[in-house]
Amino acid sequence: MSDDEKAAAERELTHYRRTVEGRDGMVRRAQAAGVSKHRIHVLTGIARTTIDRILNREK
Repeated sequence: MSDDEKAAAERELTHYRRTVEGRDGMVRRAQAAGVSKHRIHVLTGIARTTIDRILNREK
């Protein structure tokens, strides 16, 4: 793997971490905006049981 490929892979991983860290807040904001649990599931691929845990967890 070249240095450029390694750097690109590391950037992707950093982006992924930032996205995952903000997951719960994004789900809560979507639900508060009126997006259904089913639609959140379809758009994100997050299991509906996980969405339930996120929405029922203390903020």
